[in-house]
Amino acid sequence: MMLSLLINYSCDLVMVPMRDNVKLATEICKPWFFNPPYLIILVRTPYDRNAVGLNYFKPFITDYKRYILVVQSLRGFQGSEGQPSVFLTDSWGELQDGYDAINWIINQSWARDSVCGSWFSAMGITQYLLSGTGHPNYRCAVPFVGAHSLYHYAAFQGGEFRKQLVENWLNGLNVGYLIDSIANHPSYDNMWKILNLEERLNYVNIPMLHFGGWFDIFIESQVDIFNKLQFYGMPGAKNKQKLIIGPWTHLGFGQVNQGDLSFPNAYIDFLDFNNDLYMAIGSWYDCHLAGKQSACDYINSFPPVKFYIIGLNEWAYSDTFPPRGIYYRNFYLRNGNLITPNYPSENIGYSEYIYNPYDPTPTIGGNELLDPTQAGPKDQSPLINRSDVIVFQTPILTDTLLVIGTIYAKLYILSNRLDTDFSVRVVDVFPDGRKILVTDGIIKARYRYGFDQEVLLNPNQIDSVLIRVGTTAWAFLPGHRLMVIISSANYPRFEANPNNGGPFKRNDPNKLIANNRVYHNAQYPSHIILPIYQTTKISETNKKFYYFKNNQICSIKPFDIYSSNGELLKKNFSGCQGFKKGVYILKYGQNVQKVIF
Repeated sequence: MMLSLLINYSCDLVMVPMRDNVKLATEICKPWFFNPPYLIILVRTPYDRNAVGLNYFKPFITDYKRYILVVQSLRGFQGSEGQPSVFLTDSWGELQDGYDAINWIINQSWARDSVCGSWFSAMGITQYLLSGTGHPNYRCAVPFVGAHSLYHYAAFQGGEFRKQLVENWLNGLNVGYLIDSIANHPSYDNMWKILNLEERLNYVNIPMLHFGGWFDIFIESQVDIFNKLQFYGMPGAKNKQKLIIGPWTHLGFGQVNQGDLSFPNAYIDFLDFNNDLYMAIGSWYDCHLAGKQSACDYINSFPPVKFYIIGLNEWAYSDTFPPRGIYYRNFYLRNGNLITPNYPSENIGYSEYIYNPYDPTPTIGGNELLDPTQAGPKDQSPLINRSDVIVFQTPILTDTLLVIGTIYAKLYILSNRLDTDFSVRVVDVFPDGRKILVTDGIIKARYRYGFDQEVLLNPNQIDSVLIRVGTTAWAFLPGHRLMVIISSANYPRFEANPNNGGPFKRNDPNKLIANNRVYHNAQYPSHIILPIYQTTKISETNKKFYYFKNNQICSIKPFDIYSSNGELLKKNFSGCQGFKKGVYILKYGQNVQKVIF
């Protein structure tokens, strides 16, 4: 059903009082043929109440699904009273605006006693924080591309200030004066604890449908909170989470073109209320708010995780993320700028570079709040010849390397300064020479023992850092290489470390040049840790019932062929046939093999 057929809802604007008598601008959007009371979908936002796709969402919720949609502006935004607080009044602190909003809603004559949250970005953040209040009438949530801990995943990833994200976002909301209220808390302290849902997992008792993107600004958060709630949540949350991850950037959610790549089978038409996205959202509400068994049956017919595999460019399903069958393998940095799975035998080996904070290594793409053509999987070729980076790569791959999960880097390092950063980018080198960014991460050295304590380096002494590089599902195909680019900056994605060892300040004028070193030898074996999905390599054969010939699969005995999500493609297959690239499951009796084309 198309949007043009459904614009019959109406909205009333009211001012809703909070516990301190500050009143928040709140839209009550009602379906046509209004016949209360209704179940409620709540959206709490700092943006215009028709922005970020809410102009599509309103008719879907009201006229199509027959719920009331309540859209509330956060303190200090869009006509709400009070001062903006960067979510500090939206969690479980002294002021709890989300909690108070639900209390007001359920006491209205047009409302029933159940509320579910929804929508994108900042509105995803407010859902996570509201769930931590434990409000008994908050029944479910559908957070898109949100963060559950603002220190770890939004403001100070790896302990370094996410300069471009924080400054651009707050300046875009015309509250740039709040930037220093964030920057003045560079360590994980009590302020950040009331913005971290992991501090309140024992209060979260609701099912959530999490939507993310591999190139989104908050993808690490959504993977982590899905796992925490799915396995360790309260009874209403445990085993009641779903996670859907596409190949999207934050501002390009559902679009085809992301960075330098295209993903046509990941397109979402937000005007079509019958597509898979709206089916999932609507069924989630119908099940967990309205209690409709048919909706529960629909959402339970799919495994908990649906994710897109880049490179194969197909969707996959799994009971967990990462899926069962993952094993972690170290790939070591070696002399000669190589990466191999073999432990280094060299007794001597290191690479060094000069990091100049007056000319920091620049950001190219990545998980940023930018136009989707400028974020995400961008070509890193301009970095390769810079003197402040060191580059390692595998030999040309002869088989597909399928990486699904979180990549880490363990680096043995040395610096002549009290503090510096180490940044790691993982790159897919295409046969045509493009060097496409897969994911990247950073660590501020002073936080190598934890983000709640600062321990400066001992200059010119070898130490080690563990870097969370990033989470992905990426197939490095035959003919490609896996590359690692190491530097001490990724600017302006992160603040350029001035190397002076002093207290953090934005744009610190006291900059020092650092001589930094990464070791790669038998005593100090720096390496990346890859989560590899084990499948039968295309070069291997199982002569019991199939073999490969001229890039075709051929049968010795008839067998069944399934897609990676379990869909039967061929029954009693015999002969030889080529297939599009992807992961396939071959089944002959009780013998099951996974293969990659």
